[in-house]
Amino acid sequence: MSNDLSRVIVVTGATAQSIRVYHRDFPEVRAEGETPSNAAKHLSNHLTRALDSALTNWRRQTLNQALADVQDFVARSS
Repeated sequence: MSNDLSRVIVVTGATAQSIRVYHRDFPEVRAEGETPSNAAKHLSNHLTRALDSALTNWRRQTLNQALADVQDFVARSS
């Protein structure tokens, strides 16, 4: 499965100076930062922590795919 950058959603954060990022498949896991790349790095950390509580192979696979999408987004944004 290839990485799909359109799955990484970038919106305005809580303040005018912040950006909020989340993955389309996991909208409940969000992160904020000063830039889309910075917020995506934080999101990557949140998704990695979510792997600790993934109880099924399907959940781990979808989290790993989301993590790969976000990491690709960070690499292309930098």
